[in-house]
Amino acid sequence: MLSQNLQDLKQPSSGAEEFLRNNELADLIQKQIFATIIKKKLDLSESEMKIWIAGCSTGQEVYCLAILLKETIESMDENLEMEFKIYATDLDYDSVKIAGAGVYPNTAFENVPSDILNKYFDKMQDYYVVKKSIREHIIFAPHNIAKDPGFHHLDFISCRNVLHYFQPTQKQRIISSFHHSLNEDGYLFLGQSGSIGDSKELFRAINKKWKIYIKQEVEDRKRSEDIGLHAIQEKSQEEKELQLLNKELIQAKERIATLQVKLEDIHNEYEDKYETLKIDSYHPILFVKGLLQIIKKQEFYKEEYAAAMLKEMTKLEMAIENFLMDEQ
Repeated sequence: MLSQNLQDLKQPSSGAEEFLRNNELADLIQKQIFATIIKKKLDLSESEMKIWIAGCSTGQEVYCLAILLKETIESMDENLEMEFKIYATDLDYDSVKIAGAGVYPNTAFENVPSDILNKYFDKMQDYYVVKKSIREHIIFAPHNIAKDPGFHHLDFISCRNVLHYFQPTQKQRIISSFHHSLNEDGYLFLGQSGSIGDSKELFRAINKKWKIYIKQEVEDRKRSEDIGLHAIQEKSQEEKELQLLNKELIQAKERIATLQVKLEDIHNEYEDKYETLKIDSYHPILFVKGLLQIIKKQEFYKEEYAAAMLKEMTKLEMAIENFLMDEQ
C-alpha cells in the first residue's frame, strides 16, 4: 500500500501546510477506514464513496487522501469499480484557489518515491502538477462550516485540527452537522488537536490518538424531545460567550488608550530616546489595534485573536515599564 512508501509531502516553509505525512496514520486510514468503507459499499452493491475535507487549506491533505483512497481501491482489486468524490472546502477563498490549481514546488516532494510521483503528478520545470486522474475526483469550494449547510450521504469527513479555533457552542453545532452529514457508520477524523467535546452520544472513538470517530445513531424520538432544550441552551451559552468577549474588548480598548497616553508622555519627556522604545513597543500597539479591527469584522477565530492581542498588550506594558525603570 501507499502507506509503506509515502513519506513527507511537505512545503518546508510551513509545518501546517503538509501532505498527510505520518505512515502510521496513512496505514490506519487505508486499512481500517477506507478498506472497511469499500467492503461495506460492495456488500450493499454501491459503487461510489463520498468524502468531505472541511478546512482543506491549500490542498495538500486533499490530494494525499485522494491518492491513499485510489491506492486502497487498486490494492483490493485492480478491476474493482469504485468511484469516489471528494468535497474540499475552506473559509479562505485564496487557499481554495491555490488548492484547486494543484501546483506545488519540487521541495514538497523530496521524500516521495519516484513511482508515486510519476503516477500521480506531472513534472513541470521546478514544480509538480497533480494529474487529472486525481483532480477529476475533487470539487473545491469556499465554505463556512459554522454557517453554510453541510454535504450529505458522506462516508468520511476530515476536519483535521480546525475545530479548536471555534467557540464551544459553534463547535458543538458543527459536530452535530457532521453527524447529520454522515451515512450510518460514517467516519469523522479530527486530528490530534481535535475533540468532539460534549457530543459523545453522537460519535464513538475508534482511535483516541488521531481522534478518529465512527457515527453512532441517535434515536429520533430522543432527538426531537431534546432539540428545543438544546437550542435554548446553545443560544443562552452563545449569548454569554459574546457578552464576555464584548466585555473583554471594552477592557482591551481601555488598556490601549492608557498605553497610548503613556507612550505619548514618554515621547514628550524622552524624545531623544524614544526611538529605542519604538522598536520594541510601538509596533505591538499597532498590531493590537489591528487585531481589534479584525475581531469586529470576523465572526470566528475570536478566541485565537484575543489570545494574540493579550500577549502583545502584555509585552507592550512590560516594555513601557522597563523603559521607565531604566530612566529613573
